[in-house]
Amino acid sequence: MKTRRWVPILFGVAVFLVFAGIGAAVVSYSWMREHVAIEEATTTGAETAFNEVRQRFAAKPPLLEMHGRTVAKRNVPAADAPRTSLTMLHVLAWDDDEEKLARIDLPFWLLRLKETPIRFGTYATGLNELGIALTASDLERYGSGIVLDLDHGGERALLWVE
Repeated sequence: MKTRRWVPILFGVAVFLVFAGIGAAVVSYSWMREHVAIEEATTTGAETAFNEVRQRFAAKPPLLEMHGRTVAKRNVPAADAPRTSLTMLHVLAWDDDEEKLARIDLPFWLLRLKETPIRFGTYATGLNELGIALTASDLERYGSGIVLDLDHGGERALLWVE
């Protein structure tokens, strides 16, 4: 009688894939808990959080300032500007309808993996329609500071790199 050796191998592969999937879910969940925080906040509390970040970088103008779908200011660094080593991209977002303040911290190496320009919510902000394309190397030339200061009605967003 011929034994089927592929059955235990197939079973072992299936068990491995299940445990790998569970492990990936646990790692993803713990990463999100560490890097993403959403909290209830009043309008005053959100403004205080935004102003604290703006005060930290008061000496340097934001790379992009937007009011609605209009770019108020662009302070793009020269193509030959020296690069700065950056470690983190921070996002602070406020939605006044839900009165929620979101804080997200992304390691900068994730942005370096992306070779194409970064899109900041193309459909919501209209940045793509305005011909604004930023890469990780553009941000490194800009250095530590506020990348985007967005005021879109009741929604606010502030992105900065360090």
